[in-house]
Amino acid sequence: MFFRSKRLYLDWASAAPIDPRVARRIARAMELYPGNPSAPHAEGRSARDAVDGARLQIARTLSVRSEELVFTSGGTESNNLAIRGLMNALDERGVDYRKLHIVSSTIEHSSVEATVAGLELEGVQVTRVAPQANGIVEAEDVLRAVKPETALVTLAHVNSELGTIQPISKIGDLLMKRLSVPLRIFSEKIPEAEFPILHADAAQSLLYLDASPHALRASLVSYDAQKLGGPKGVGVLYCDHSVPLSPILGGGSQERNLRPGTENVPGIVGAGLAFELAREGRAEREARVRKVRDRLIDKVVEGVPGARLMGDRKRRIAGNAHFAIPGVDGDYLAVLMDQKGVAVTPRSACVGSGGARSEVIFALTGDDALSRGTIRFSLGPDATERDIERAVYALVESLATFKKL
Repeated sequence: MFFRSKRLYLDWASAAPIDPRVARRIARAMELYPGNPSAPHAEGRSARDAVDGARLQIARTLSVRSEELVFTSGGTESNNLAIRGLMNALDERGVDYRKLHIVSSTIEHSSVEATVAGLELEGVQVTRVAPQANGIVEAEDVLRAVKPETALVTLAHVNSELGTIQPISKIGDLLMKRLSVPLRIFSEKIPEAEFPILHADAAQSLLYLDASPHALRASLVSYDAQKLGGPKGVGVLYCDHSVPLSPILGGGSQERNLRPGTENVPGIVGAGLAFELAREGRAEREARVRKVRDRLIDKVVEGVPGARLMGDRKRRIAGNAHFAIPGVDGDYLAVLMDQKGVAVTPRSACVGSGGARSEVIFALTGDDALSRGTIRFSLGPDATERDIERAVYALVESLATFKKL
């Protein structure tokens, strides 16, 4: 189904190898659609039809309306547009967002944390809910953090490092039944929306889980095609028709006036197919990969002294196994494993490399040394028992080399 090579690629959480069928679709689209989708001529109209066709294709996989989807450059931009775009829209409607409140967590992806932190510097109140020791942010803790002035709750559905699955749908249900009464200014200025708005970062979810907006009970949901065997540089933001959003970039009127810039037509066409393929056989894929992943966890815990599985063992996405190993430099360990032909990462790729620590693990444990000794395995749909044997062997050998040096 997916790309394979002599090397062992176990970093699907950073980027999935492109599905050959998607690659062929993209290559064909590059030939077929030379025009700008905003141009009035035949070539432009053809490109517009291709974009709209892919939008409808993705909408069907998510059981939403196509006009509720906005194409972006990836999950990071989708998160930024959801968070900053909402707050900008409130400000434009006469609700001073500097008097409002956001609920997030201490283990969010950097694209969410950096955006929230920027708003915090501008005067927005922020409450970051800490997870339990198993890496799960409990729904009741989120509800307790909500205030009458809470405009937004933003959380990842699947944590990009730990792989833990957060109870987003339960949080959504509780928010709808919340005891806190929103500020009257919300109902006066934006009567069409229900506050607080729930935003879910579902970039890591769709390959193994149903993360449709209705399943998550969320009004804003971010997706990323590159996590599904689709192209890099294409993201999708679901925005319920009732939620006000304003653009965060200046420019043209593309994407419902929310995301200026010429659409990446071939990439969007490829993304449409990637979303469709991700839905096909999802349950069988999840069960198969989970079984292989569990074998990996057992072998690492048994074969590597001191290795700790980070995050709840059961409430995690099928492909993820994230470990912390005391006394080890995760960046160096990843380099040593790379030299043995096994591609893994110590943390989210967005954090970078070179002695950095995992802020997620530090938030979870408060242990600086442990947060620098992390290694994340993220398996693809074609992972096998033989792959696991090879990966664990490379890990053990790399640790032995590390200790010698």
